[in-house]
Amino acid sequence: MNDLNLSDEVPVSIYVNGDVAATLMCTPEDLKDLALGYLLDTGSVEGMTDISKISVCNAEREVYVNLRESLKRRPKFSEIITTACSQGFDYKDAIEGLETLDSDHAVTILEIRQAVKRMVKESEKYICHGGIHASALVSEGFFVTREDVGRHNSHDKVVGRAMQENVDLNASMIVTTGRISADMVFKAMNAGVPILCSMSNPTKLAVDIAHKCRITLVGRCMGKDLTVYTQDERIIDKEIKICLAD
Repeated sequence: MNDLNLSDEVPVSIYVNGDVAATLMCTPEDLKDLALGYLLDTGSVEGMTDISKISVCNAEREVYVNLRESLKRRPKFSEIITTACSQGFDYKDAIEGLETLDSDHAVTILEIRQAVKRMVKESEKYICHGGIHASALVSEGFFVTREDVGRHNSHDKVVGRAMQENVDLNASMIVTTGRISADMVFKAMNAGVPILCSMSNPTKLAVDIAHKCRITLVGRCMGKDLTVYTQDERIIDKEIKICLAD
């Protein structure tokens, strides 16, 4: 019983083909979404067609994923960016090998702010007691919000849900309460999401990476100091921007 009315945080292990791929500290909800989104966001799979079976054991807090036998490209777990931190990951090498994300998907500032308002409205824990992050993924005819103690996890969860619904991620946007760090941009790149917006701000490295791989980053998206840091052509109403970064 949670007498203090605080968010739960527990270890959840994701197994792929019988091996532990990751153990994430997260809110123990929407674990199927979390596992699928994590695998897509880390570049371990390319979509649902790579998955032959997935099952969740909520009691043991474990998710079991089997990949197609014919899948030649196997996850390189030693190269996956960890969710809690990025120890052992060589950003310089990763940046050198980045591809660019081509997408003509565009949104207005009003659409961004409406998405954030809906995300917050649908985030019961965020409203009730805080201490948690929320993310939402928006595409034509599709909107999903997920909460988690980790901003990375909430990102994974919305991507995993959209993945199951066969949403065109290349024509979508993610809005989030959390700071956009470098690994959040890598996740968006692997998932093919071209627009990433936050109520907070990105790091300098996140901006550098987003610029290189052509992802649109928007910071302080609910404030008067809203800033579009990269690829501003995807924001339609440029004339009403309060601040546009160089």
